[in-house]
Amino acid sequence: MNNPFRYGIAVDEPYFIDREQEMRDFTKWLKSGQSLVVYSPRRYGKTSLILKVLKNLRKEGYNTVYIDFFKVNSRRRFAEMYYSEIMKQMPSWEKALKKISGLTKKIRPVISLDNQGLPNVSVRFEDGAENEDLSEVFDLPQKLAERKSWIVVFDEFQDIARLNGENFEKELRASVIQHSKVSYVFMGSEMHILLNIFTHKNRAFYQFGKLYELKKIPSVILVEYLENGFNKSGIKLMPGIPDKIIEICEAIPHYVQYLASGAWEEAQENNCILDEDVLENAIARIIMNQNDYFMMQYEKLTAHQQRVLLAICEENRNIYTTEFAERFHLTPVSSTQRSVQRLLKDGILSRNADSYNFNDPFLRLWIRKIMI
Repeated sequence: MNNPFRYGIAVDEPYFIDREQEMRDFTKWLKSGQSLVVYSPRRYGKTSLILKVLKNLRKEGYNTVYIDFFKVNSRRRFAEMYYSEIMKQMPSWEKALKKISGLTKKIRPVISLDNQGLPNVSVRFEDGAENEDLSEVFDLPQKLAERKSWIVVFDEFQDIARLNGENFEKELRASVIQHSKVSYVFMGSEMHILLNIFTHKNRAFYQFGKLYELKKIPSVILVEYLENGFNKSGIKLMPGIPDKIIEICEAIPHYVQYLASGAWEEAQENNCILDEDVLENAIARIIMNQNDYFMMQYEKLTAHQQRVLLAICEENRNIYTTEFAERFHLTPVSSTQRSVQRLLKDGILSRNADSYNFNDPFLRLWIRKIMI
């Protein structure tokens, strides 16, 4: 049997876990013309979710564009990726090139063929200036929309900072505010940066779309998914193991899949039995495999930031109280506040109401095992 669990990539069936309500809501809103701002910490499954929504919308005849801003390092690169995504929606690249060329004057798509005869898209700036206004690129989905609207997704949108941030925002906003036949999804994992773009009155995209925080998948659904995966692949599952996997991984979908995959491999070496000892072996192996990476992360921190992490391993609430500072030798409280802000910015911690959590639960286990 193949391993029934997948992690580290965007997944579809049979590895996709639930999100049925979110899929219904996103589909309904996008088809009605509503634009969305979707945010959550990393590893919650935003990309898998939106790609599945786009796949279903394409089956209904909608044209879709997906751009990951993590891969966009220049305005030229954005234009190339945007043209390439748009061309994928057309019957042939020849027809796509002809149609797009008829709608653009300043930024032209250029097609070259690779060794296999497949098209590569580049762009030519007619006046030679790469700071050319990109509005004719932004406007293409609106101009190409016919019977059904287009759906455009910008993933990790907070990374526009690399494109002269607010100026790019203003250019994009000036175009998309005019688009009646395009729905947009802006997604991001650096939540405080993304939300600042859409909730700060001085930003171009202030109140542009419907804000939606993607939550964790309910544990009851995760339990059912894990039980089905293990049972169908011939693993004898001891009682309570799915709950323990979910608890260790704090119900974060990526890490649930990660640990379940490792536990499945360990069970294969243990007569296809998954009990607590086998699960502990899987955890130990994951921590060992990640040791160098975790050590590198830890060594980059200041001594005070390291002490804050050690403290949050023990207690993750009320961390700015005098009692907490004295208990973990973190006085003054202002130093703890500065350290936590840095750890939040670096993506090591995230805040949920009044608690602070590790974005990677295995980093927390590593610290407890190695440093405490």
